[in-house]
Amino acid sequence: MKACIHQPNYLPYLGIISKIKNCDTFVVYDVAQYVKDRFDNRNLIKTATGTQWLTIPLRDKDSFKKRFYEVKLPENEFWKKDHYKSIEVNYKKSKYFQKYDLPLLKIYAKKYAYFAQFSQDILKFLMESFKIKTKIIKSSDLDLNLREKSTHMIVQILKKIKANEYLAGASGKDYMDEGLLEKSGIKVEYQHFVHPTYEQLFKGPFIKNLASIDLLFNEGPNATKFI
Repeated sequence: MKACIHQPNYLPYLGIISKIKNCDTFVVYDVAQYVKDRFDNRNLIKTATGTQWLTIPLRDKDSFKKRFYEVKLPENEFWKKDHYKSIEVNYKKSKYFQKYDLPLLKIYAKKYAYFAQFSQDILKFLMESFKIKTKIIKSSDLDLNLREKSTHMIVQILKKIKANEYLAGASGKDYMDEGLLEKSGIKVEYQHFVHPTYEQLFKGPFIKNLASIDLLFNEGPNATKFI
C-alpha cells in the first residue's frame, strides 16, 4: 500500500493534489509544529492584474508554538468573507465556477474553531471535485510517539497504517534516511511533478503554482486528467 504525508495546507497547489491522487492513503501530518511564513496558511489565485495572496491571518503568537491540530482560527471571520469574495470576483467568468461555487461557499460559511479542520474540509472538497478516492488519515489519530523526528517519524506513521511504499516530495532526498526506510521494509519513490498548462482566465502568460481551484474552475470535470 502506497502512502504520502503532508502537513495541512490552505487551498493546496496542484503538486500536492497530484501526490495524493497517486497514493492509496494520504496522512495529514497535523502533529507537525506550525511554522510561520510558509504556504500552510496561504496561497495564490489568478487575477486580471496578475496574482493575489489569500492568507489566513494566524496572528496569535502562540500559534507558532503549537502543532497544526492545535492552531485556532481567528474568532473574527472577516477574512473568510474576503477570501471567498476574491475567489468569486476573479473566477465567476470561468467556465466551471458555477459547478463548484456552492459547495465551496458552504465551507467558507461554516464556523470552524481550528485551522486543520477548515483546511481538511477544503481538501475533501478538492478531492471529490478532482474525483480522487484516496483514503485520508489524520496523524493525530494514530497515537504516535511525538518525540520521533524526521525519517523516524515517517517510518512510525507508515508502520501504523501498514504502508510498504512511500511517495515523498522531490526535496525528500535532501533530508530523508533512505537506509532507515529500506531497513523498515518501505520502498521509497520520489514525486516528479511537472506542472500542466491549461486555459486560464485573463490575458498574459500562463501562471503556474496557483491554488488548485484555478485548474478546477477552468477545466471542471476534465481537471483530473491534467494531474
